[in-house]
Amino acid sequence: MNKTGTVKSILIVVILLLVGVLGVLGVNTAKTYIGGASADTEPKNVLATPGTDGKSATVSWVSDKSTIGIVEYGTSPAALLLRAPESESGTSHSVVLSPLKPGINYYFRIRVGEEVFDNNGIPYSFKTKIADMVVVPTTVVLPTIVVPTVAVSECKKGTNTMDYINCLRKQPLQPTVAATTACSTTVDYNKDGVINSLDRIKCLQNK
Repeated sequence: MNKTGTVKSILIVVILLLVGVLGVLGVNTAKTYIGGASADTEPKNVLATPGTDGKSATVSWVSDKSTIGIVEYGTSPAALLLRAPESESGTSHSVVLSPLKPGINYYFRIRVGEEVFDNNGIPYSFKTKIADMVVVPTTVVLPTIVVPTVAVSECKKGTNTMDYINCLRKQPLQPTVAATTACSTTVDYNKDGVINSLDRIKCLQNK
């Protein structure tokens, strides 16, 4: 092989090596760009905090560089179609996702400019809480008991002693006959030497 052929071979090898190196660097650069591996804009300490109502969640993170991010989320890791952008740039970030459905798994990733950041190739995830049931106390309404009013008539002494006594017995709560309770069961009112029901009748008759 002459000298000219050797130089051409060396040049070809050098060119191939340069193309290979540039190709590898280009692939790595593309991976870094697509995967969001920029150290100063990469989200750190990513945290998703579901709301107590089950209808919201707060996604927070920090970054070394002041950036403005967008949270892309959804109920399927393959369809993050919903977007919640930040309102201003900063290094401390917080985005509220709402409205959400209670008791559902949600998936999300963070987009900063054209860079997308996730959890090592898979979306971050969280599950919303199930809203607490509100127990409404029930009021028990008791029925109203109506006590009929009984007309009280005055018992008058007449020729029939037993009618008068029976009248008094049927109206024990009548104020005019309240004194009937004063007839003792231990007093011999008729003075026959025996204490029995006749004594009470005698007592009532005298009243």
